[in-house]
Amino acid sequence: MKTFELFYPIAMSFVWLIGTFFFNHCEKKRLTPTSTLPNNPPSVDIFMSCFNEENVLKDSVHSLEKLNYPNFNVILIDDKSTDRTLDIMRELEKEFSNITVIAQPVNRGKAMALNTALTSSTAEYILCVDADTLFEPESLTHLINTIEECPSIAAVTGRPLVKNTQTLIGRLQYLEYIMNIDMIKRAQSFFLNKILTVSGVLTLFRRSALNRIDGWSTEALTEDIDATWRLYDAGYDCVYQPQAICYIYVPESIKGFIKQRIRWGRGGVEVLRNHFRQLPNLSFGQRGLAFDMILSYLWIFLVSFDIIALFADFFILHNLRMRLDILFLYYMVTLIFYFGSRYMNRHDERMNYRHYWFFLPFYFYAYWLKDIIIVFVAFYHLFDTMEFAAWGASDRGQGR
Repeated sequence: MKTFELFYPIAMSFVWLIGTFFFNHCEKKRLTPTSTLPNNPPSVDIFMSCFNEENVLKDSVHSLEKLNYPNFNVILIDDKSTDRTLDIMRELEKEFSNITVIAQPVNRGKAMALNTALTSSTAEYILCVDADTLFEPESLTHLINTIEECPSIAAVTGRPLVKNTQTLIGRLQYLEYIMNIDMIKRAQSFFLNKILTVSGVLTLFRRSALNRIDGWSTEALTEDIDATWRLYDAGYDCVYQPQAICYIYVPESIKGFIKQRIRWGRGGVEVLRNHFRQLPNLSFGQRGLAFDMILSYLWIFLVSFDIIALFADFFILHNLRMRLDILFLYYMVTLIFYFGSRYMNRHDERMNYRHYWFFLPFYFYAYWLKDIIIVFVAFYHLFDTMEFAAWGASDRGQGR
C-alpha cells in the first residue's frame, strides 16, 4: 500500500475529532439544553409520509403529540399502502384534532407524497419525520430555536439514536450513530458551515426555501440528500442540532442493512454526479464536502485493489505482506473516537455506552467491508435514472 491508502483514514479521523472539539467549544450556547420558546412560536406542519407502516405508526404519532410545542399540526400522508396504515391514520385523525390525513390515489414514492402535502401547507416551517421514529418532547423546540437564529438557514436536522440494540448488528449501528455520524456532522458544521445531508427522520425546513427549490425531487433515490444540496445551490445553509434527539429502529438483518446503505450510497453518488462539473463554481463548504466524498471513494477503490493484490501474492507467490502496525493504528483511532464520544456525552443520561467497547473490534472490521461493498454497488448504478423513487420493504428489527 502507498502513503495515501495507509494514512488517509487516520488523517481524516483526526480532522473529525478536532472539528468536533471546536464545534462543541464554539457552540456551547446552542448545545445547552433549553426549553425556552420564542415569544410568538411560529407555526409548524409535521409531514409524515407512510407506506405500509401499520406496526410503527401509532407509537410515532403519539410521541409527536407529546412534543412541548404549542403551534403545530400533523399531516399524515398515505402513499397507497397495502396494509392497515390508512385505517390507523383515520383512527388517529379522530383521536387528535390537529391531525389531517392525505390519501394518495397512486403510489409514487416518498418525495411525491411530501410534495402533495407541501402544496397545501401555509405553516412557516415544515418538520419532516419518519413513521418508525420516536421523539424527545423538546426536540422540535431545539430545532425551532436553531433555525430562527439566521434567515439563511433553510433546514436544521436533529440527532437520531438507535433504539433496537438487542442484536449485534443493532449494537454496531448504535456505535455508528453515536460516534461517526454524530462527530462527522459536528466537524463538517465547524469547518465548512455545511453538512453532507440532513436526516430524513427529523429535519425542520423553512417552507419558503422548500418552495423556492420546488420541493423534493421525485427522481432522487434519497430525497433528503438531494434536497440538502439543492438548498445549498440556492444559497441556503443546512445545519446540525445534536440536542434535538429522536429514536429510530434500524435493520437487524444483514440483507436489510446492506440494502439501506446501498440506497444511501447511491444517493451520495447521485449528488456527486450532478455537481461534479460545477465544482469550481460551488461554495467553499460544498467544495469541501464534495472533495471529501471524492477522496473517500478514491481511497476505497485503491484499498480494494490493494487487497486483491495482497491475496494474489499470497495464493500465487505464497507471500503475505500485511501492515499489522497500520491495522493496529486504525483500531486505536477507533478507540479514540469511542472514548471521545463518551467524554463528549458524559453528562447526557440518554447515551448508553455500557459494555459497548466490547463490540468495537466487530465494528471496526465489519464497517470496512461494508463500505467497500456499498461504494462498488453505488458506482455500478451511477447512471441509472428513474421517474419516481419507489418505496422498498423496511427492515426495522424484530417485531417492527
